[in-house]
Amino acid sequence: MMPLVPLVLFASLAASAAPPTPLFDALPYAGWRVVGGAAMFELLPPANGGTGPVLVGRGPIPRNGFLTSPREIGDFTLEVEVRLGSPDNPKGEKMNSGIQIRSRERDARIVGLQVEVDPSARAWSGGVYDEGGRLWLAPLEGNDAARAAFKLGEWNAYEIEAIGPRIRTKVNGVPAAEWYDGCVAGLLAFQVHGGPPCEVAFRAPRIVEHGMHAWSELSAAPRVSDGAPHAFEAPLDGATRGVRLRVSGRGSVVLAAGSSTVVEVPFEPVPVKEGEKPAADANRVVEIVWLDGAGAALVDGRRVAAVRCDKAPDAVRVLAVDGEVRGAERLAKSR
Repeated sequence: MMPLVPLVLFASLAASAAPPTPLFDALPYAGWRVVGGAAMFELLPPANGGTGPVLVGRGPIPRNGFLTSPREIGDFTLEVEVRLGSPDNPKGEKMNSGIQIRSRERDARIVGLQVEVDPSARAWSGGVYDEGGRLWLAPLEGNDAARAAFKLGEWNAYEIEAIGPRIRTKVNGVPAAEWYDGCVAGLLAFQVHGGPPCEVAFRAPRIVEHGMHAWSELSAAPRVSDGAPHAFEAPLDGATRGVRLRVSGRGSVVLAAGSSTVVEVPFEPVPVKEGEKPAADANRVVEIVWLDGAGAALVDGRRVAAVRCDKAPDAVRVLAVDGEVRGAERLAKSR
């Protein structure tokens, strides 16, 4: 039997009906700062009857530079118009940019989720990328309508909705990407890509903040049910929208609704190089996150399965082979 362990879950928050606020009213521009490459940023007043200020970022710089928000954001909807290009290169050829969401500063750079601005022939503008981490999470392969939505050298309307574990993007009104992730808060940032000369403009950014989700501890007792050894089993309430467990060894995490299994996520030991000993903290992180009946299962942040919840999940358990639970958490609305 496994010892008493903490478990973590997740709850949803409906989007607010509040009107959007100009981003630099909600987060005054004086508090933003450049992290990474020394990109040049300036905030220009509305021009030619425009509806909001224009943030312009310029290179060239040897590495990616980011204009970074003064505080973290939880759940939000962000609307902004984006244009890549300069007088010498009006279509932004060989340029690249992105909008960082739920990101953090690490080693004098910004890492985390990015909504792509991509004028290349690949045309993945609106896709979700993990800067400095897992790389592409939600590319636009097979989504021809989204790939065609971004217009070179023109203003493009972006909408980014991040509610609980779910991130959804639109470009010029066309749905682009959907991604479920266990990261539910972080910094916003606007990117100037390193390398060739780059100029990107962000016009009239507006934001609605919908509150915050946060992970919290949940304890569960070891149990044997139907003759099967469980590392633990814990009930889930109707507010739960995800579970996160840190595990070692071999076993599986099961999400259940009544007598039905919603999803079972197997886990294996962290690989060890030949001649080396396993690290004492060599844990897998298993996350199962959902909202409005759909979601994803991830192992170490990488999607391994889709989740459909026709009934609200009411239990989570770990089936132990030779595994051990090192910790687990719950994610729910905190404010």
